[in-house]
Amino acid sequence: MKKRLLISLLLFMSFAFIVESCKENGCSRALVSTYQAHETDKMTGDCMGCHSPNGGGTGCFRVGGTAFDSIPADSAVKNAIVKLYTQPNGGGELVVTLQVDKSGNFYTTSPVSFANGLYPAIVSGQGNIRYMPNATITGACNSCHGVVNNTIWAD
Repeated sequence: MKKRLLISLLLFMSFAFIVESCKENGCSRALVSTYQAHETDKMTGDCMGCHSPNGGGTGCFRVGGTAFDSIPADSAVKNAIVKLYTQPNGGGELVVTLQVDKSGNFYTTSPVSFANGLYPAIVSGQGNIRYMPNATITGACNSCHGVVNNTIWAD
């Protein structure tokens, strides 16, 4: 009986520690990028590396990346929008719309289902649209873009 109680107590304490750790890292914070936000500088690399339960960034991003005005990636794009659709070329259901902040970053901590893959699009401040031709099953946009693929850009 004492053994069961001890195991139950240890499990409860472990769960409480995990939940509290997540709160300390800011995973419980709701964050979404806006045009006016300027909390960070233009970033490089995978946003999810820091914005995850084990990372040092505030918030656990479900979608995150940095967009530029052109290739090469000289300056951050401003007043752009990133959209995720269920079908190619803006077809199907629009699942997520994210404003790109003043530093070129876009992100959300809200849950996003990538179960069947989503098709990203970026709309520049001038209304030009660039579609990603293939579906993605992750919101870690800069884990590929800027590494194996060109950076995300809007002309």
